[in-house]
Amino acid sequence: MKAIRGNLVTDLGIRKGQIEYTDKILYVGEPRPFEGDLVDYGGSLIAPGFIDIHVHGLAGYDIMDPDPESIHQISRYLATKGVTGFLGTLQTSSYKEIIEVLKRVSETETDGAKLLGSHLEGPYISPAKIGAQRQNLREPIKNELDDLLWAANGSLRLVTLAPEVKGGLVAVEYLTGHGVLVSAGHTDATYEEAKQAFDAGVQLLGHCWNGMRELHHREPGIVGAGLMDDRVLVELIADCYHIHPTVLELTVKLKGPDRVILVSDSIKPAGLESGKHVIDGRVYYVVDGLVKLESGVIAGSSIGLNEAVRNMVERVGVGVSDAVQMASNAPASFLGLNKGRLEVDYDADFVVLDKEFNVHETIVEGKTVYRAE
Repeated sequence: MKAIRGNLVTDLGIRKGQIEYTDKILYVGEPRPFEGDLVDYGGSLIAPGFIDIHVHGLAGYDIMDPDPESIHQISRYLATKGVTGFLGTLQTSSYKEIIEVLKRVSETETDGAKLLGSHLEGPYISPAKIGAQRQNLREPIKNELDDLLWAANGSLRLVTLAPEVKGGLVAVEYLTGHGVLVSAGHTDATYEEAKQAFDAGVQLLGHCWNGMRELHHREPGIVGAGLMDDRVLVELIADCYHIHPTVLELTVKLKGPDRVILVSDSIKPAGLESGKHVIDGRVYYVVDGLVKLESGVIAGSSIGLNEAVRNMVERVGVGVSDAVQMASNAPASFLGLNKGRLEVDYDADFVVLDKEFNVHETIVEGKTVYRAE
């Protein structure tokens, strides 16, 4: 058994405390005598580990790389950002490649942040909102969905699609009926189409505001529908490039911190040095932490969840406890995991942060997977 002390970040606020744990949390409370391995972090923050449900890649690695080592490298890098669990996110590609990657994810165990399953973003998305996705769009059909479920072998946790495409609502009902969560993203759905999608089982807006029909005062679209429906959570990329800080604040005020999930949506060039990078035959530019295509279209963020939490606190004005909840308890609850809270019997997943939200240590199910030198 081990123990750590510091300023514990809970949904009720921040307080000096102690956590005792094995792979599970055994005690959370006031500091008390402890015989064993105890680390006192003083004034540092001890928060539930962050969970990134939307991450494609980073540091030159991608979930869809044929070499399984890429997933391991992503896992280790995520741990340096305070991430204790993540969904390996696939992008629009050929049917054959998607099947191969789903199989590979289902068979991989990581030694950094824990691979919690897969998130398929596309290919069932709108050509009007394709963004940086590649042109391999298709309509969802039952036989193909069956193949995806078979290949993933229970590890497909989330599918992002455009519910208005032909067969979209049927796919939502089919996937949710098989225990897969569905997100609406890269979608041009109208307000009425969005309401139908939520009734069919869509529970999340993928990278809300980005890659979807804009909010308009005469046609609220899927953004307006999602912000007003309490059944629906929203993903936010809080790099303050994808979304203005005022709109981030507005979203949190409308949805509440328990209905907002911070994500990185980071891609392969994320974390590389500034400048031009040619990766897999495609040209990217990394500028001030943002990844763009040659056309100037934003391709993805280069943010880590510790930095997203920092931005929500320092630039948006959200309280520390609420910002941490959006990166930990909100995604954990969405996925139905016994994670994301500093409470007895929850998994011992922690991140230790300084006052600037730099990561000192990341602990996954009681084991240290990253410690700053």
